[in-house]
Amino acid sequence: MQPWSEISLPVLPGQGLPILIRDVSRQRLVAPVVAGEDARLYVCGITPYDSTHMGHAATYLAFDVLQRAWRDSGSRVSYVQNVTDIDDPLFERARSTNQHWQDIALREMNRFRDDMTALRILPPDHYVTVTEHIQGIISWIELLVTQGCTYSLDGDLYFDLTGVTDFGAVSHLSAAQMIDLFAERGGDP
Repeated sequence: MQPWSEISLPVLPGQGLPILIRDVSRQRLVAPVVAGEDARLYVCGITPYDSTHMGHAATYLAFDVLQRAWRDSGSRVSYVQNVTDIDDPLFERARSTNQHWQDIALREMNRFRDDMTALRILPPDHYVTVTEHIQGIISWIELLVTQGCTYSLDGDLYFDLTGVTDFGAVSHLSAAQMIDLFAERGGDP
C-alpha cells in the first residue's frame, strides 16, 4: 500500500549528535544506532475506525523527530508502519453505522494520510496493512496453537504466558503490577 507523499528535507551543515534512548530493560540511556549506521524503525500504525486525533499526531511526530535526527547524524533509516485494517473496533463501528468495514477503513486511512501530509511527517518506506498479510498471520497463529502456546476464551485465542517464566523482566514489573497497569490504561485483564 502506498503511504503519503515524500517531503523534501533541507540539508543541514555538519552532522547531528548521537541519539540516546532510555532502555528500560537495562535501565540506562543507550545509542540504539551509531551515527552513520543503518537504523531500522517499526511504528505500530492506526486502526482506521475513526478519524485521527492528537494522540496519533503526537505518536507519529515523536517518531518523525527520531527519524530526522538519525538521518541528520548520517544514518539511513528503513521505516515500516502497519495499519490494523481488520479489527474488532472497526467491525463494531461498521455495525453501529451500518457501513461496510472496508469502506470505513479506506476512508479513515485516506484521512490519516492527509493528516500526516499536512503535518509534514516523513512517510514510511513500507506501509503495510494487516489484510495484506493475513495468510501469514494465520500460519503463525496455527503454529502457536500446535505448539500449545495458546488458550481459548469465549471463542477467542490468546497467547499463553504461563510458560514464560521471565515475563516482565524487560520492564522490571511483577505480574501484579503489569495487570494493574493494563487495567489502568484501558485493558481488560
